[in-house]
Amino acid sequence: MVTSELTFYLAAAALLVLTLESCVKLLNGDSFSITLAVYVTVFGWYFVDPFLNPDQYSYIPSFLISQSYGQVLLFLIGFRFFVPVAVRWIVRRRSTGVFHVRRFMPEQILIATGAIWLLLLLIGITRMDGDVIGALFPIDSRAGTTMWGRSAVATSATGFLIAFAGYMFNAITAFLGVLVFFQRSAFWRCLAGAMFVISLPYFLFEGARSHFLAAILPFIVTYLFYGPHPLLVKLAMLAVAFFCLDHGFKLVTAFRGTGFRDLLAAEHPYELVDEDLRQSGLNMIQELCFANAYLGSGAASPSYGGRYLNELLNVIPRVIWASKPLVGIDYAKWRGLEDPQSELGVSATISTGMIGGGILNFGPFFGPVAAGIIMALWTGLLIRWWQQRNSLLRLMLFMLGAGLTFNLGRDITLLVLWPVVFSYCFVRLIEIWTAKHSRAV
Repeated sequence: MVTSELTFYLAAAALLVLTLESCVKLLNGDSFSITLAVYVTVFGWYFVDPFLNPDQYSYIPSFLISQSYGQVLLFLIGFRFFVPVAVRWIVRRRSTGVFHVRRFMPEQILIATGAIWLLLLLIGITRMDGDVIGALFPIDSRAGTTMWGRSAVATSATGFLIAFAGYMFNAITAFLGVLVFFQRSAFWRCLAGAMFVISLPYFLFEGARSHFLAAILPFIVTYLFYGPHPLLVKLAMLAVAFFCLDHGFKLVTAFRGTGFRDLLAAEHPYELVDEDLRQSGLNMIQELCFANAYLGSGAASPSYGGRYLNELLNVIPRVIWASKPLVGIDYAKWRGLEDPQSELGVSATISTGMIGGGILNFGPFFGPVAAGIIMALWTGLLIRWWQQRNSLLRLMLFMLGAGLTFNLGRDITLLVLWPVVFSYCFVRLIEIWTAKHSRAV
C-alpha cells in the first residue's frame, strides 16, 4: 500500500503546503494562485486512485511506489521553482491588439460564437445523415458513429478537417458556458445556456470523459469566479457538480464500449450497474510505476525529448506527412497491447501521465523536473490570459485553458490542448484584424 512509503508522505506534505500557499494567494487576489489548478491536477491523478482501488497496487513492488512518489515530489519542487521564472518571461511579453477588442459587447461575441456553433452542428448532423437525435445523443457511444468520429490514423484532408471541427466544437461549447455569465439580458443568457445545454449530451455519451470535462469545467470555473451567489452556495454547488460528475463518469466508463441503449431501455436500469463500480482511470501513479519499470527493464532508454518532439509534430496534419510518428506505440506494446490487426499496431494506447511522460523523455531524475517546467510554462500562459481578462476573448481563453489543465494530468499532449490552440489562433486573428482596422480609422 502506498501509505507504507515515506516518499508518499513527503510528496503529500509538499502538495498540502503548496496548495495552502495558493489558497492564501487566492484570498489575496494574487494571480499566482492559478497554480492551484496544477496542484488539484496532481492530487486528482496521483493521490486518489490508490485509495479507490487499493488492490491494483498490492502487486507493485514497494521500491517502485517509493520511487514514483519521490518523482511526484521532484515534480512539485521543480514546478514551484520555475513558475516565477515562467511568469516573468511570459506575462511581461508585449501583446498587440488585445485590448482593441474590448469594444465588442458580450452579445456580439455570443452571436459570433453561436454562429460557429450552429455551423459546426449542421456539419455534424450532415455527417450523421441528418439524424439530429443521433448526433446530439450518440447513445451507441464507441460502438456506433458520432459526429466527429474518424479513423485513428486518418491520412486524408477530410480526416484533418473532421478532427479540427471536433476540437472546435469542444472549444465553442466551453465558450458558450463561459458567455452565459456575461450576457446583460435574460434573453441572451437563456440563448447561450440553451446552446450550451444542447451540446453537453454529445460529450457525455460519446465516451471521452476528457472532452466532457473540457466542455463543462470552464463553465464551473467561471461560475466560481463570476456567479452571483454567495461563496457557501458556490461551494455547495461545486460539491453537487462533483457528485454528478463522479457518478456520471462511472456509468460512462462502464457502458461506453457497448453503448447506453440497454441501460436507457431497462425497466430497472440500476440492476445493470455493478454495486461495487468504482471510478477508474485516475491511476497515473500506477502508470508512473510502470514507466519506471519500463525504463528499468532495459526495454527502452529515455528519448531525451524525442517523445515531446513527436507530440509537437502533431501540429503537422497527417495528410501532409503520412508517416508522421505515432506516439506511445512502443510503450503500449511493452504493456502487452500489441495487435497486428489494428491500424495502430496496438489495441489501445496508454497514457503515462504528465510526470510519467517526463520520465520517458528525460529519465527518472530530470524527467519530473522537465514535466514541472512544462507545466510552469503552461501556468504562466494562464496567468497572462487572466491578467488580460478585461478582454472577454482573453478571459474565455483562460477559462478554457484552466478547464483543460486537469486533462493534462493524464498526458502533456497537443491532443489535450488542440481546443485552446485553435481558439487562440482564431482570437489572435480577430485581435490583429481589429487593431489594424482601428489604426486605419
